[in-house]
Parts: sequence; C-alpha cells; structure tokens
Amino acid sequence: MTKRYEEVQLVKRNRKPLKGIFPLMPLVLAPNQELDLKGLRENVRAYEAQGFDGFIAFGCMGEFYAPNEQEFYAIVDTAVNSATKLTTVFGTTAQTTKECIKRTRYVEDAGGDGVMIGPPSIIPCTADEVFEHYRLVNEAVNEVQIMVYNNPFTFRFNMTVEFWDRLLTLDRICAVKESNGAVKHRNRVIHHIAKHVNVFSGGEVWLLADSLLGGRGIVSTCGPGAPRASVAFFQACMRRDLDRALPLHHKFVEVYSDVTAENEVAWLKAAAELGGFKAGPPRLPYVPLNPLTRTRLQQRLSELLTLVDTL
Repeated sequence: MTKRYEEVQLVKRNRKPLKGIFPLMPLVLAPNQELDLKGLRENVRAYEAQGFDGFIAFGCMGEFYAPNEQEFYAIVDTAVNSATKLTTVFGTTAQTTKECIKRTRYVEDAGGDGVMIGPPSIIPCTADEVFEHYRLVNEAVNEVQIMVYNNPFTFRFNMTVEFWDRLLTLDRICAVKESNGAVKHRNRVIHHIAKHVNVFSGGEVWLLADSLLGGRGIVSTCGPGAPRASVAFFQACMRRDLDRALPLHHKFVEVYSDVTAENEVAWLKAAAELGGFKAGPPRLPYVPLNPLTRTRLQQRLSELLTLVDTL
C-alpha cells in the first residue's frame, strides 16, 4: 500500500448517501501548477457552510486526467479528512479496469463515500466490455458506492435503457450522473431507473425537467460560482415549485451558454474563483478562461444572485 499523505483510519463506516446537490470540486492548483491542498481544505469547509450535500472531485471539468498517482492519493486523503457533513465522491475513471479498481479501492479505504466512474474511452468499448468493466469494479469493493457517469460526448459510449437493465444487477451501483442531453434519451432512462438508483443531472440546464421525471440529485456545475442560487434552484425543483424554479432555470441556461468542450475546465475554475473558492489555473497545456468570457460570466453570476433575492 502506498504511504498516505495523511493518516486515515481504515475502519468500516456508514457511507453517506449519494443524493442531493453535489457541486464539482475543481482541481485546486497553485500558480506553479503544484497541488494547493490548503486551498482544497478551505473549499471543502466552505462547501459545507454553503449547504451543499456533497461534492464530486475528478470529474471531466475537475481534470480527472491530470493528477499523477501520488497527487490523486493526496487529494482523496485531504478531502476526506476535511469533510464532516459532506458526502465525498471521487472520479476514478481510468483507461484500464486494473487502474480503475486500484483508485476505487483507495477511495474506499480512505473513507470516501462514493466514486464516479465513466467508461474507458481512448479506444471505444463495446457494451459487453463496458459492462464487464463495471462488474469487475463492483466485485472489487465492499462498501463504497458507485455513481455511473454517462457522457457519450466524452466517453464515446451511451448507456441506454437496455444497458441499464444489466447495470442494475450490480449491487454497488446506486446513482448515475446523466450528461446525455438528448430529450428522448433522458426521458426513457430516468423513467426506467429512477426508482432503483438516484439520477443526478449533469448540470443545472437539465435539472428542472429531470426532477419532474424522478431525478433526485444534481452534479452542479454552477454551484461553485453561485452557491446560494444553485441550492435555491435545487430545492425549488425538488418541491416542484415552478414559480421559483422556472425563472432560475432560464437564467442558469444563460450562465452556462459560454461553456465549450475546449474551455470547460477553465470555465469551472473561473466560476469557482468568482464564487469565493480556491481553484488556480488549469493544468497545462490548458489555459485560464479568456478575460472577455470571464467578465461576462461574472456579470451573469451577479444577475443570477440578484434574481434569487427577488423570488
């Protein structure tokens, strides 16, 4: 076992549920590209103070591809030790099943509550290969919960209703982050699985419709930039309070309109910094958000917070 950066007592524990509002956690870096673990600790405590239910580190916008092994371990240990109320979830997506299992077991041993796993993607997988990947990870763990990550744009595989019939036979799978934006797909899948696993919208733009179909969570992309607005929107959607949810939905769509595949990491980091959290630069070769887009983002986040106060 690799030596840990922080001592973690390896004991059985009740894992906190994967349900609610879970903002993305940026990969917190110093200007010299090294980890800023102090900034990560501050973020975890600040997320708790904002009323979030949990967080997800190492998503796509959270630069899951960037840390080396020792950095991954350091971030997991730091975040788990810093959290008291938050559900802690870490992306363990990897190109090989062996590496995915190694990272997932590390999260479990460290006391993390869950892992988020997307399919291997550099070489696209068949449905049988993806299922076997999840099955082997499922067999390798005892307590940690698995959130499946469906993002066909990134992972080049789409999890259909028929594929979900297979995934539902795996006992550690208890949630999904659904980031396929196709309306027909979302309707079919959420209707089919929402009574069996917790469906997390992959961002605010999908939450309102998903909540009406049975979704009970969100992986919040805007939460780091406007925590109060994201929490208010989530609560309104869960209550089906359309008078409050609809205006916020329209504003969140506007806030998110500048996100592209090329700038999504920089966008999250800029949003987090504008929201008062630590983020730092993207890891090279990726660069910070351009000044014009950052200024527009700042204005839209400000308008979003003003809107919350009027509802």
